[in-house]
Amino acid sequence: MLISVLPLSWVGWITYHKYSQNLFEKLEYHANYILNQKMKALNTFLFDLERMQSGMKTSSVFSQFLGNEDPSLHPQLYLKLDLLMESIQTIRPETVGITIISNNGFVYNYGYSLNMNFTKDNFYKLSWLQEIEENNLDPIITNLHTREYSNLEKDQKVYSYVQKVWDRKLRSYGYIVIDFKPELLKHILNNELDSPNVSGTIIYNKQRFVISPDPSSNLSFNLVKSQKTGSTIHTKDDINYLLFKQYNPKIKWYVAEYFVADDFYKPVDQVRLIAWTITIFSAIVCLFAAMVISRRISQPIEDLQRVMTNVKNGNLNKKFIVHSKDEIGELGKGFNEMLVQINKLINSVAKEEKLKKAAEITALQLQINPHFLYNTLESINSLARMKKEYEISHLIVLLGRLLRLSISSFEEKIPINQEIMYIESYLEIQKVRMRDPLDYSILLDVHMRDCLTVKWILQPIVENAIIHGIDPLRTTGKLTIEGKLEDNSIIFTIKDNGKGMIPEQLEQIRDHLKNKYEDLSKYKKKIGLYNVQTRILSHYGKNYGISIDSKVNKGTTVTIKIPKEVCDDNEKNVNR
Repeated sequence: MLISVLPLSWVGWITYHKYSQNLFEKLEYHANYILNQKMKALNTFLFDLERMQSGMKTSSVFSQFLGNEDPSLHPQLYLKLDLLMESIQTIRPETVGITIISNNGFVYNYGYSLNMNFTKDNFYKLSWLQEIEENNLDPIITNLHTREYSNLEKDQKVYSYVQKVWDRKLRSYGYIVIDFKPELLKHILNNELDSPNVSGTIIYNKQRFVISPDPSSNLSFNLVKSQKTGSTIHTKDDINYLLFKQYNPKIKWYVAEYFVADDFYKPVDQVRLIAWTITIFSAIVCLFAAMVISRRISQPIEDLQRVMTNVKNGNLNKKFIVHSKDEIGELGKGFNEMLVQINKLINSVAKEEKLKKAAEITALQLQINPHFLYNTLESINSLARMKKEYEISHLIVLLGRLLRLSISSFEEKIPINQEIMYIESYLEIQKVRMRDPLDYSILLDVHMRDCLTVKWILQPIVENAIIHGIDPLRTTGKLTIEGKLEDNSIIFTIKDNGKGMIPEQLEQIRDHLKNKYEDLSKYKKKIGLYNVQTRILSHYGKNYGISIDSKVNKGTTVTIKIPKEVCDDNEKNVNR
């Protein structure tokens, strides 16, 4: 009875669990479908608002308004802007007002009556206008607020789409504020989809609800914010809710749907009762049938076991003879198919080994071309010495040394000492090439020279320092390369006295090094900083890589961090 009841009880529990899981997955799919539709509607609305502000920014009248400092010219521009806004508002006629605030002190309004006592300084004191400064040039949608700047209906609550904009000459700036009623947002997020058990929609940001849940649900902001999508929320009223939500990165809002969990799981309780009834009945049947069917089950299993033993001993051609169409027969068919696949894989591996050998031979043959170039340089060097062109001969020797170092190893990682030899040859060539003097120094910790590094991580950095930093100044260039050990890491510092970078350019490079290095090196073929960053992160992970600092006319400092890595006696890489 135990042998019968326990497995069947387990099956009943699994059935109950799987059914509950299946219902939850269907609800999750349905909720995500609803959320996707609402996100599409919200993104369409945001796109329309972006089109409106884009239409304004591209207008010459708008640019004149931002740059205007003459009060007498303001009324003329005001009328011209009215014509522009008539065409712009057709994109979203539901908006209830458009305001433009110029940093020169002028305020333009459209679609409502402006409170003439509300100046530019009053606008700047508004918390949501201050928030746009924190977002830099990114637009925001404010929380629900009143319109103190309106002459009429000051208590009317609206949302505002706000963005900081500049004129065409980038000398003056201002703010575009597009107001719309909360009913418009609710209408956009409303849908006619069949959504049983849906209790409501919530929208919230990091600070508060944008659209609150039904008050009777007792769902607090902290409770909703702390839950992940698909989780169950337990309220003080002992009512459980299932919560699903999605995040909109454009406006940093979460849109959520919540469901009454108790109503949702009622069908599962019925399934549990049915499962227990079937389990008890099946246990009784199994008790009487066990003696009859046990032999029919055990015999084919023993046959299959013997075949498996033969396969274990290396006889892969032995097959299981199928006599029945039951589970054991299906298992035997699957076992036979597995043997066929194993034989195919063995043959495939053999073919791949042959192809690998052929590829290795091809790679060895391709090494002939670099050696041919090196030998050609040696011939040119001999001719230069014969002609007494010693400077050209010296350059050819350095170039030949670079070429020899580049073909001396096809390993991705090389000793740091070899990387330094490569850099020294490259710098000597640059000293001859440059019109102005170039002073450089290389200071390395003695204990790190035999450590390993990814090949060619210093040369692109040094090349950038010379070409983009030192060359444009037309003066004596100074370049310092330092290497030191810190705990289990190696730190390279490349510092120049070049022209440096402006803060905006520096921040852009830092952002690319953090987020876009792989795309820039792979698709846009950036072979400098981003190529080096990609290779370092590919080998060592995100705890290592490049950092950069720069000041205008004071030079640039690039820091490279890699782990300490040495070679054992068998020339295999080992971390210490």
